[in-house]
Amino acid sequence: MGQRIDSKPIPFVGPPEQRNLGTEDSRYVNVIFEPIANPLLQQKTVYCVKRPGTSSFSQPPGVAATGRGIHAWATTGSTYSVFGNSIFAGTSTLTSSMNTSSGRCWFVEIPRSTGQAQLVISDGQDNYNITSTGVITQIDEADDADYPVSSLGSVVYLDGYLFQGASTGRIYNTVLNGVSTWNAADFLTADTHAGALEAIYIQKDQIAAFTKNRIEFFFNNGNPTGSPLLRIDQNTMGIGLASRESLAWSGETACFVGENAGDGDGGRAVYIMQSLSKVRDISTPAINRVLQNEGISISSCTAWMERASGQLVYCLNLAVANRSFVYGVDSGMWSEWADNQAGSNFFRFHGIAATSINASTFVQSDDGRIYQLTPDSPSDRAGVSSIGNFIVSLQTSRMNWGTPLRKHEPSLSIVGDSTFSELLVYVNDDDATTTYTQVGAIDMTQPQKRITRLGGFYDRAHRFEYQAASTFRVQAWQPEITK
Repeated sequence: MGQRIDSKPIPFVGPPEQRNLGTEDSRYVNVIFEPIANPLLQQKTVYCVKRPGTSSFSQPPGVAATGRGIHAWATTGSTYSVFGNSIFAGTSTLTSSMNTSSGRCWFVEIPRSTGQAQLVISDGQDNYNITSTGVITQIDEADDADYPVSSLGSVVYLDGYLFQGASTGRIYNTVLNGVSTWNAADFLTADTHAGALEAIYIQKDQIAAFTKNRIEFFFNNGNPTGSPLLRIDQNTMGIGLASRESLAWSGETACFVGENAGDGDGGRAVYIMQSLSKVRDISTPAINRVLQNEGISISSCTAWMERASGQLVYCLNLAVANRSFVYGVDSGMWSEWADNQAGSNFFRFHGIAATSINASTFVQSDDGRIYQLTPDSPSDRAGVSSIGNFIVSLQTSRMNWGTPLRKHEPSLSIVGDSTFSELLVYVNDDDATTTYTQVGAIDMTQPQKRITRLGGFYDRAHRFEYQAASTFRVQAWQPEITK
């Protein structure tokens, strides 16, 4: 009988650790990490939980169409969405003659202090003002000669003004309490460091202007002429926005892909900004390499931030990599979400935008539909197609347990909840390949979740797959290793 090396539980938790642009090493797909703290015992348990499924909510255009944004407006209780060149309130068409048919659309709510509550949607060329009674008005230079025609799309509302970023680097504002009246001189320029303006975003009582190499902050100084804004010079940060499509927020938390190539930093990373505190890097070297490889296609990414399974998450969908990286704002941990439309192959998550109302989260999909995120649903696109279940894949890093000698794995156990069906177990003993061999399956309905006789190896990576249409939560895996 061999000498036992280890038999300790190893938590199912960790960041992506791919050594290159591939999918080797540590990788957790279609899960969300759930840390549970016990302050009395000064302990923290981290559970690895199957991500929420999606169930069909509506298909506003009636056919497959390009989704461009979604927003739930509490004033009316309706969900407003843009597909192609059409704007919908629920499934009712408000207009099918938008000036554009592709690219992200931006939403901002205007309170009743302006006369009546309105929702403004900007497509980067025109604004579409929607009243609470469902009347929609298209605003452009034909309505006001001073309308900022070179708009970036991003719009914010502050202290009675509608602010709109433009590709010229200018931030325009309407007249006070007038969301469709502009004056030619009412603007300031956000380019103190010669970086092209990408987007504007509001946090607390300040407007953050994202350029290609800086973030600049402005507050309402009440200037009698021109823009009411004044720059807070000492707050400027040396981080640029790689793509306005990567910017997503919820309340006073925002995430985005940043870079600053103009100042000698050609790399990319994901950053978080919370309540005007210092912006910090939250990504990993493995994710940063994938971001770098997107090249100019980073402009084709999509991103959203909403509550999922009781946590605030940031979902970044990348076009070239065809992968979705998800950051748990509350847990500080990364995982991946994926579609399984072709067997066990993983493709980026189908939700491209999200919103919430009445404690329910809705995602706009790449198939022309709106889905509801349902934590207790183990399937995707439920009620629409036969895609159904999605696979959970938990892949570990390669390990040699502290010795180059040949080892044996007599057994392996799982610490987790009892649930339906089996957990498939794969191993890879050859670092030169990405091929995994199935060595058994663990019956997750049994009190003791264990398999035996996993064979010999020098160093080994494990992969666990749960393919059943059921909920799934595990805490750790416990190998028995001997030499």
